[in-house]
Amino acid sequence: MMILGIIIFAVGLFLVLDCRNQVSNHFCKREDNALNILKERYVRGEITTDEFRTMKSVLSDD
Repeated sequence: MMILGIIIFAVGLFLVLDCRNQVSNHFCKREDNALNILKERYVRGEITTDEFRTMKSVLSDD
């Protein structure tokens, strides 16, 4: 049972470390949904340029 736990931990660690090196990998891709939605709203004219810039700066503050 302990071997199964070690294997699961090793696979998880591998995925985390591998995702840091492969930005375009579908499994590893970080969700930038908020920024994509913001861009779509801007393109559709739902928000102004000032609103877009303000919201974008809020999203990029980590």
